Amino acid sequence: MIRGMGIMLNRCVRSFLVVAVSFIAISGIGLAAVQAEDKPAAQPNFSRPYDDVKMTIDEVIRIAQTMPGDSNTRARRDKLREVINPRFDFDEMAKRSLGAQWKKCTPEEQKQFVDVFSSLLAKTYLSRIETVKPGMVKMDNESVEYPKAIVRTTVINRGDEFPIEYKLLHEDGSWRVYDVVIENIGLIANYRNEFAGIIRKDSFPGLIRKLKEKADTEKSGA
Repeated sequence: MIRGMGIMLNRCVRSFLVVAVSFIAISGIGLAAVQAEDKPAAQPNFSRPYDDVKMTIDEVIRIAQTMPGDSNTRARRDKLREVINPRFDFDEMAKRSLGAQWKKCTPEEQKQFVDVFSSLLAKTYLSRIETVKPGMVKMDNESVEYPKAIVRTTVINRGDEFPIEYKLLHEDGSWRVYDVVIENIGLIANYRNEFAGIIRKDSFPGLIRKLKEKADTEKSGA
């Protein structure tokens, strides 16, 4: 069920997808890499995406360390949701994951999809980032071509290293993640391909039904 979702989320577990969670499907932009040790401001009077992502990762680690254990699961995930919500644009991620089908949906169907998919994505992500520990995430560098940016990190887990890129867009005064690239595989592109196949086979209502089933599975496993 939602096979592509399971594959990507398993990759996230292994490579430790953190907020950083912790993100354009926009091609052809020439971004010049800025090394972490020499990081000019992204734009006058604006925060830098590198700093914003790092701040979010640091806060996730702090919460995971101070609220461990099954007895704290609900409270911990509530706190983590408060941290990642301002950094991740789940609505935009939902829209992009639907691709061309988005314009074919009625406003009511669009809202239904955004609500179901963004909630599932957030819940699934929260369940995967709870074991983060200090030293597992290395901040590498950022590339900025305002209003777009990429923040590159490396996850270190059991001796293995995995690159994770966060793609962000500056809107309404803040940098927000709208895609995550894990070992050169984009999360949104993966969902888009999977969802297109489900819609061809089962129609749009069939996709919504399967997403709700997946959400119920995540909830029961929480």
